[in-house]
Amino acid sequence: MSNHYVTPLFSVPLYKSSIPPLDPITLTKLKNIEWEDPDSFTEVNERIAYNETSGATHQESADRHVLDRPSLANLRKHVQSKIDDFVHNVMGVDHKMTWEITTSWVNKTAKGGYGANHYHSNSLISGVLYLEVDELSGKICFHKQLHWNNLFSDTIRVTYSEINDTNAEVVLFAPRINDIILFPSHLAHSIPANESEQDRFSLAFNVFPRGVVGKGGNSELTL
Repeated sequence: MSNHYVTPLFSVPLYKSSIPPLDPITLTKLKNIEWEDPDSFTEVNERIAYNETSGATHQESADRHVLDRPSLANLRKHVQSKIDDFVHNVMGVDHKMTWEITTSWVNKTAKGGYGANHYHSNSLISGVLYLEVDELSGKICFHKQLHWNNLFSDTIRVTYSEINDTNAEVVLFAPRINDIILFPSHLAHSIPANESEQDRFSLAFNVFPRGVVGKGGNSELTL
């Protein structure tokens, strides 16, 4: 066996944690929220799946600021604490900057439903809190960007004998109920088809920084 050590240079961080279980009343409210009409929202139409019998099999809440509701203040507090942990304790960002949840919405995915490959604009960090999932319904799939040359460029498609953390172009994460994940908003991700008889519920959100960046320089900017 060779004696070596590999350092993962410039890796993309995926933060994984969990929050305390939601009380039954809060969970019921989130699962019975008003859903967006798929015919009235172009962005959703590009990502949702349909079933000829039941119609849309992936739905998003009409409210895009769910965590702004006073009744969900405690839930927002738990989510914000994980954001702060990721940004300040993991990423080492200065505490003078704050990170605001700008949008938040509930996803419902029925059997056969999926989410096409996409990323989130107008945001630096995105996240998902898993409200109700099982082992057949809850995976999220992250995709390596075409021009992210952490190993080789796409000029030559090298064949690998095994897929590992160094050469993988797709990584799947199977969450559990109350798990929360955070990742850079530019990171492309998709949701494989729900193979469970159970609907899959999650709460997604976007985060943007507030404060002064580049202070004292020609590029100073107040966000």
